[in-house]
Amino acid sequence: MGLKNQVLLLTQMKAMFGVGIMGVDAKMQEKNDWTCFVCDGETTPYFSKDFDGRVGLGIADYFRCKNCGLVFSKTHLEMTQEEWEFINMRYHWFFGHMENADDPQWRKRLYIQARTIAKLADDGILSKDLPWIDYGCGDGKLTYNLSKRNLTALKFDRYLSLGLDGYLAEEDLLVGGYDVVINTSVFEHVRTIEVLDEIAGLVSENGALALHVMVREEIPQDPDWDYLLPAHCTFFTNKSMRILFERWGFQSSIYHPVSRMWFWFKQNNEAVETLANSSNKYYFKRGFVDYWK
Repeated sequence: MGLKNQVLLLTQMKAMFGVGIMGVDAKMQEKNDWTCFVCDGETTPYFSKDFDGRVGLGIADYFRCKNCGLVFSKTHLEMTQEEWEFINMRYHWFFGHMENADDPQWRKRLYIQARTIAKLADDGILSKDLPWIDYGCGDGKLTYNLSKRNLTALKFDRYLSLGLDGYLAEEDLLVGGYDVVINTSVFEHVRTIEVLDEIAGLVSENGALALHVMVREEIPQDPDWDYLLPAHCTFFTNKSMRILFERWGFQSSIYHPVSRMWFWFKQNNEAVETLANSSNKYYFKRGFVDYWK
């Protein structure tokens, strides 16, 4: 069954759960030149991958930015909003369950990430003056793990909340209203700069962005690269991340390899640098920590 027919299932699910078609991704505009949405650089065809019908996908064509190295799937960016939501909802069937064959360690990683976030909060590195939010929280396992450590993070997910209780609605999001914005495994699913700007724009003037995303010095020109999954459409290089870091006005960052998380800070904080210098667990930089070379 083709993707356009399969989205009928999405329509039925929306009717069942009361979820409307909405979101910043709906602002997608047709592009002919396919400039990079991070740096406006020229892009060229990079490779294609045949998903052989998985979650309705056939051949996806990937482009690469000649300036910052960002790689994105033109095929995914050309999808309608309904098709894109269907891809995300169908691929993430494992939420609420135990296993994901593409990422068998995901539950363990979320546990480690919650422990890392809690330790930084205990050390006074992450402020708790304003609320926290987990943007793109999926089924909320990370927020649950944080709650076990007496930390509360509000939940928001544009595609996967399915009208469940306890999730913020789109209109509830507060620009600059959160001291910590947690964002794990979301950037790979983003199709527009507007969504990235929305995420960063939630961080308060003294806040931090806690970020988990795959970053490479160069994205492999390899259709068999194991990170090319049906719901992944954008792949970031160190240079593209540095451009975003500076675009959003962050000042310093640390990277924690065990949890595979960055923490980007709006203000330079001597405590952050002191923590990194006194421990071999963190890597610090006044700027973006380009850990993965």
